[in-house]
Amino acid sequence: MAELVSLIGSTHHPWYYAKTSRPESELSEDGRDLREWSAKVQASIQKAQPDAIIILASDHFHQFFHNNMPQFIIGRMQSYQGTFSNEVREFNLPRVELGGNRALSTDLIEGGFEHGFDFAFSDEMRLDHACVVPSLIAQPSLDIPVVPVLTNCGAPPIPPSRRFVQLGEVLRKTIESTNTVQRVAVIASGNLSLEVGGPEQMMPYPVDPEFDEDAVKWIRARDFERLTHEATFERMMTHGNTTFQFLNLLSMAALQGDLTCVLGEASKRRGSSKPCFIYEQEVQG
Repeated sequence: MAELVSLIGSTHHPWYYAKTSRPESELSEDGRDLREWSAKVQASIQKAQPDAIIILASDHFHQFFHNNMPQFIIGRMQSYQGTFSNEVREFNLPRVELGGNRALSTDLIEGGFEHGFDFAFSDEMRLDHACVVPSLIAQPSLDIPVVPVLTNCGAPPIPPSRRFVQLGEVLRKTIESTNTVQRVAVIASGNLSLEVGGPEQMMPYPVDPEFDEDAVKWIRARDFERLTHEATFERMMTHGNTTFQFLNLLSMAALQGDLTCVLGEASKRRGSSKPCFIYEQEVQG
């Protein structure tokens, strides 16, 4: 039986690569902060030594549209091409190839059936920055196979917040029941308050810093009653028109189990605060 050995909640800032790939002398304050965050995540992943990484993220209308919008879908491939043409053009994000684990994907799908969660699946999936950026943050070598679990956080009607809590619970159960691998890490790719294409976009301050701080407290306390009450479509819209990817962090909180939160904060930056969560196994002895 496999065990969940690492759990990360991270930004998928599309300019991550452009901001961090410059020479040290040319780094902005934001670039340095992102590099520091990446170093912490890499150290945690290296310590955990996972056989595979499940990436919980959301497609940004790159391959799923209103003509066919799955609410929860698992990639089932042995390798994935990453980054779309507009992301190369607009964000200078590199094209990548990530290894997959088709057998583990199948275990998650079939395990979902056992626990009342009917995942869609795809044997033809390309990954956008929601998966690519957390992968570059956590493992720049891209050596560890990934299994993408994509959620609908952008095309209403989106699933209710309680369903994202259930998603985390089901993923935990299915991870612990698989024999395909022994050690699994999960990266939840999301954000706190965020505005894209609206009047608060690119402003030099967080959209809703009070919500960001409260949200981190609720996640760390695993206060699912408050989280599900606050994370409705109507309420999240008041915190920024793209705050919905916060829902992936609810799944992260539900995945925690016996892992210890060693870092959980809304990291301040020029612009939207970024979620920074690291959960690790407790050191015995």
